[in-house]
Amino acid sequence: MSNTLKGVLLASFAGWCWGSMAVCAQFLFDSCGFVSSDLTTLRLFGSGICLLLLYAATTRKSIFSPFRDLRNLRDVIIYGLGVLLIQWTFFKAISVSNAGIAALMVGFGPLFIIFYFVLMKGRRPSFKEILCLFLALIGISLLVTKGNFRISDLSWGGCLWGLASAACGAFCTVQPKKAIERAGVSFVVGWGMLIGGLIAMCFTPLFNDNVQWNISSFLAYAQIVLFGTVAAFWCYLKSTEYVLPSISAILASFEPFSAVLLSVIFLNSSFNAYELIGGAAIVANMIILSWPKKTTTSSQTNQSVSAEKISTANAPEKELLRKSELC
Repeated sequence: MSNTLKGVLLASFAGWCWGSMAVCAQFLFDSCGFVSSDLTTLRLFGSGICLLLLYAATTRKSIFSPFRDLRNLRDVIIYGLGVLLIQWTFFKAISVSNAGIAALMVGFGPLFIIFYFVLMKGRRPSFKEILCLFLALIGISLLVTKGNFRISDLSWGGCLWGLASAACGAFCTVQPKKAIERAGVSFVVGWGMLIGGLIAMCFTPLFNDNVQWNISSFLAYAQIVLFGTVAAFWCYLKSTEYVLPSISAILASFEPFSAVLLSVIFLNSSFNAYELIGGAAIVANMIILSWPKKTTTSSQTNQSVSAEKISTANAPEKELLRKSELC
């Protein structure tokens, strides 16, 4: 198997894992008595522990050693609060709408990062960015109105909570950049999720009496933690060793497609033609933003080497766009 094919399969599998996580969450909300706060606490706590165990196993280092630098402790706590808001707003979007809408709204994350650089750095948006903004506006309009602009019962709740999750995700892409450079992604994300879960426990019990624990609910929760978080995170990062990071981001766009497809198959969700067009517009802006610039490479080996150079030498916003898929 070629390195390119390995990278394509890993990144595609990561996208499907993220999409299936949204479908499992909707199942827990609809059939097992879960609410967004319950699932937020359980997912953050379980995923944080798994990621820290993965960090310790792969680096052979103590999970506490990077805290010798107090800057890491400060940044991880802030990041943990942000992760808590990401997960809570994401699951809230699912609970008031459905998995497809929530996953599609998260596609606005890269646009929030673009707005950050426009407002804080004074960088003018490119034609590609303006085009993506236009596509995003079309997409959310069709998703909210379902193609009928006269109806009063609009799906504003799911869209607004999904956009809030995307905005929080953009913050958590920009904020921990220096901590990631000092301590590594697995350490920062793992501790961030664990801290977010511990904070959530102060407001929500880890095990709610109203939650129905059975084989189906346990398997759905295990899928959210092991596949929707740990496996997706690992496969996405691993794919960047074989293909360009921008290609990985494009393939991770399978997330909204898989969320919509699986929710229709397993949860009997319905999507009309206008909603599908709106979803396609949002996915299109993700693809356009992450599409690689034309480069001339003589061989696949040169492409693999250039991937590492691009990930460290390109403009900060391109690197942040790649990382925004992790949360």
